[in-house]
Amino acid sequence: MRIVMIILALIPLLAMGAVLVDGMGTEWFKPIRSGIEATFGIVFPSPQNRLYYLSGMAGASALWILIAAFWVNPLRTYVRFDLVEFKKLLGASAIGYALLHFALFLAAYDFAAGRIAGLFGTQMALSAGLAALLVIAVVPHVRAWYKLLYIGVVLVIVHLLLVERELTTPHIAAVTLLSLGLALRLIKR
Repeated sequence: MRIVMIILALIPLLAMGAVLVDGMGTEWFKPIRSGIEATFGIVFPSPQNRLYYLSGMAGASALWILIAAFWVNPLRTYVRFDLVEFKKLLGASAIGYALLHFALFLAAYDFAAGRIAGLFGTQMALSAGLAALLVIAVVPHVRAWYKLLYIGVVLVIVHLLLVERELTTPHIAAVTLLSLGLALRLIKR
């Protein structure tokens, strides 16, 4: 079961790699691309800023893996479905994808410190995202601060709501699942 969880955690990374290689215009990838499109019925995107697009893919992966990690305890408490052995793997994967999301965002802006600092200073969504990343990456390592993890999840919700111009069904589902998971963790059974 552990190997299945590891493979599931790596699938978004493989998808991001395929989008990146496709954007390089390599000839050897064209038959692979057409085979993937024919087999799975998907179309490879052709965004203007490929790094920014990959940052979004990494952010979405981090979000959904975080939701899975966050629901481990409520599932155990209320449904008696025990996935506790995968909680650390899921949490580490969520943090890894969040760090990749941040690194790709910086790369999309050519690591221009002045420009990026200006963005973080003027856009509340980016500040909330960076604060969420810091809280979620640091807090699990300090046992006395563990309850602060809930603040990190709230910051993830704020980041998601402020970044998206319009809420689609996946965004509403993500916010609902995180909010419900947070509520179930805070309610004592």
